[in-house]
Amino acid sequence: MIKYKLYGLIVLLTLILPIRSQSRVNPDLNSSDALLAQRQLVESALTLLENKNNLIPFLRLDTLRIAAISIGSLSVTPFQRMLGNYTKVDYFNLTDEFSEAELKGVLKKLEGYNLVISGVHSLNTFTQKGENLIQITPPHPNGLPDDHDKLPGLLSLLKSSVLVFFLDPGSIEKIKGSENTAGILVAYQNTTLNQELAAQLLFGGIVAKGKLPVAIANRYHKGDGLTISQPIRLKYTLPEEVGLNSAKINRTIDSIVNNALLQKAFPGCNILIAKDGKVIFQKAYGFHTYDNRVPAYLDDIYDLASVTKVAGALPAIMKMNEEGKYLLDEPFSTYWSDWRKKFLHPSDKNDITLRELLAHQSGLVPFIPFYRQSMRDKTVSDKWYRVVAGNSYNLEVAPGLFLNSKFKSKVFKAIRKSPLKTRGKYVYSDLSIILTPEVISKLSGMEFMEYLDQNFYRPLGATTITYLPSRKFSEDQIVPTEYDAIYRKRQVHGSVHDESAAVLGGIAGNAGLFASANDLAKLVQMYLRFGTYGGKQYLKKSTLEEFARVQFPQNNNRRGLGFDKPLIDNQKFDKSKAYPCPGASPQSFGHSGFTGTFFWADPQDGLIYIFLSNRVYPTRDNNKISELNVRTEILQVMYDEIHTATEKN
Repeated sequence: MIKYKLYGLIVLLTLILPIRSQSRVNPDLNSSDALLAQRQLVESALTLLENKNNLIPFLRLDTLRIAAISIGSLSVTPFQRMLGNYTKVDYFNLTDEFSEAELKGVLKKLEGYNLVISGVHSLNTFTQKGENLIQITPPHPNGLPDDHDKLPGLLSLLKSSVLVFFLDPGSIEKIKGSENTAGILVAYQNTTLNQELAAQLLFGGIVAKGKLPVAIANRYHKGDGLTISQPIRLKYTLPEEVGLNSAKINRTIDSIVNNALLQKAFPGCNILIAKDGKVIFQKAYGFHTYDNRVPAYLDDIYDLASVTKVAGALPAIMKMNEEGKYLLDEPFSTYWSDWRKKFLHPSDKNDITLRELLAHQSGLVPFIPFYRQSMRDKTVSDKWYRVVAGNSYNLEVAPGLFLNSKFKSKVFKAIRKSPLKTRGKYVYSDLSIILTPEVISKLSGMEFMEYLDQNFYRPLGATTITYLPSRKFSEDQIVPTEYDAIYRKRQVHGSVHDESAAVLGGIAGNAGLFASANDLAKLVQMYLRFGTYGGKQYLKKSTLEEFARVQFPQNNNRRGLGFDKPLIDNQKFDKSKAYPCPGASPQSFGHSGFTGTFFWADPQDGLIYIFLSNRVYPTRDNNKISELNVRTEILQVMYDEIHTATEKN
């Protein structure tokens, strides 16, 4: 064991000495350049020794139920938290002092998981209690036997398991049967950085290229180490890795956001910025409300408002379109029979195409306040509402307030009978995309939410992108929006803010979707990479190119199909007139949301930008977020930094 202790010292010196040599030029070991050098050294040292059936990086996240155990830690570790950035992961911990009863208790809880990732932070317990306590045995051919809870071994009888050692490689010898695991990764040191980078390697955020400098018994030779050559998911790193300056970016964005918070443009926000597939800025500011009780956290879930159009309705439309089931130049009435002109069923929308609708030049009016038809004397009507769900009263507009499902037909009729005023001109309208869940359900034979979950969100690992979030997440994680004094007479929290989506039970194409910034970034990164993310092709490149293209420039209509675009000739305008900002290239696209949300993606610069806030708290009358240009000002900051760095190089 002496050679492994020496080996640990060698690895430590390998990581430290290059940084110290740089310190002769820059004595600050916490400088951004020194921190980047340290990250790169740790990343290059991580050594993948086992990868049966090419399990790593993990694919098909929708098929995995993942448990992450930290051995030798009482609290959730940086390793576990970083794993959770990629998909839903359940955490379990065993300290150095665990008993056999505690061990069996954890083993019992692992029955429902098909992938267990164990971070080994300490082996003191195993040295004291004997190696067989953590014996690993191959999977049982017939599943778990009845007496499995009597068997020793933290990882016994699991279908898939991965061991990650935050210790010297000699620790592998202490775990009898570890050769039966699907994966072994050696991370060498139990630091936050080593833990976070190890988690990123498992999910394909970074590559594997480390090699063992010494042999481990008769099992591994000097120079052993498997290679993974291409990243497949977002990486979490420093701006310096893409040639940008951490201090300047943090200082500038902090200044913009803190000024907005001071002026009460919103109570809090979440910002995520990625370049070239690398998350270089991820920060939560402020609180959920102005009473400063619940701080904003990175995993907070926000009401996306109209971002729903391109994060919920549009992926379904694009997939159906490339399958030939929902064609852009066919009349929408082909798929939505209520718009067909028939005897005693008048319609002036019979020939409007899906392309016209998605580009917002169909002539439809911007919106209709449907909810007013369900009210009487400024309160909800007993004819339409109940306080308990039942029978046809199953459209939940808020907790304890359920609308009769027959009201949907009134919504559909109101849309059909609404006037056509400006066909051929750009006028933004919610009306047609509201109907998307109904159309997709008919075309696919699936419930709209399940269609999105199955085809997009679960495979992406984007588990917080959802309708009806209060059914899945705690109220503390969901950020409240407006106090609705007109319709619902309450603080809206966990229910959709938009009234049109509310009368449809919270599931509509125009609004209703909630998400964290981190999960929304996965979807946007898939768009930026023209349909590919995590080793899976979700949409064809040609589909993304068509939908992100300006459709009717001859009409001075900047819109793509669903996606918002920069103004035509945007880069000719000064800062006050450009949209979203002067730096946005013609290839870029995005969308904003009424609640204070926004995203933008630019293939030319490899940039994605997510901004989530609840600017409508406590009232929608507060429009300081736009008056201060908070969202677009930050986007321009990033363009300025990218272009400055490019010019220097």
